[in-house]
Amino acid sequence: MNALVTGMNGTVAPVLADVLRMHQYEVTAWDRSVVSTTDPAIMEAFIDQVQPDLLLHIGMGSAEFAESLARLSFERNIPFLFTSTASVYANHQQGPHDPSVLPEADDDYGFYKRTCERLIQAVNPDAYIVRIGWQIGQVAGSNNMIDYLERHASTGPIPASKNWYPACSFLEDTAQTLYTILTTQTPGLYLANGNSTHSFFEIATALNVYHGSKWKIEEDNTIQRDDRMKDTRVTIAPISDRLSFM
Repeated sequence: MNALVTGMNGTVAPVLADVLRMHQYEVTAWDRSVVSTTDPAIMEAFIDQVQPDLLLHIGMGSAEFAESLARLSFERNIPFLFTSTASVYANHQQGPHDPSVLPEADDDYGFYKRTCERLIQAVNPDAYIVRIGWQIGQVAGSNNMIDYLERHASTGPIPASKNWYPACSFLEDTAQTLYTILTTQTPGLYLANGNSTHSFFEIATALNVYHGSKWKIEEDNTIQRDDRMKDTRVTIAPISDRLSFM
């Protein structure tokens, strides 16, 4: 079995690749430095060469790239999964969000992901679209919460709001959940979030303890948002399984 995966230089895809390998998949990376993301003929030839059993679009790239991958997968009856984001919801949309809530984000990143979702759904009714939250890795170096904390710690105390409830989960749990959704659920839109209760201040404080109390967390309630998502069809390990909260 073979899985074709985009985003292997990013945050989520390498961890998801490990999960796929555990389930006896060979993982082929879509290396955009070698394989075009804009030439339909080259893209089609590459997919036909790899003949993947799964195609997972975890990386970035244009919305048209996402659309093409979704269409080519549908034409070949290849299960297709796209990772979207909780950032598709606008600032004025207060969570917890469920799958019935229509996202309204108009910032560059949120609108881009909304556009990808729309284009994918138009060409591939069998697509899996999974909105995920802020990922919690184990080390800095990629776009995850630990990287954010390390970078802010280098300039002084880390501001963290008790009035911000982020959608988030540990990378390993997200990767396992993505695989489970793709292999056990029917196609559609899913929300994967491991935080149902805790504010960013509480999460940052618990992560500080988890990593040896090396940062200074400072309460700053400037940000007032609720980005949490809930989906009764999705089982994902809560962040409290790994973190201790007071």
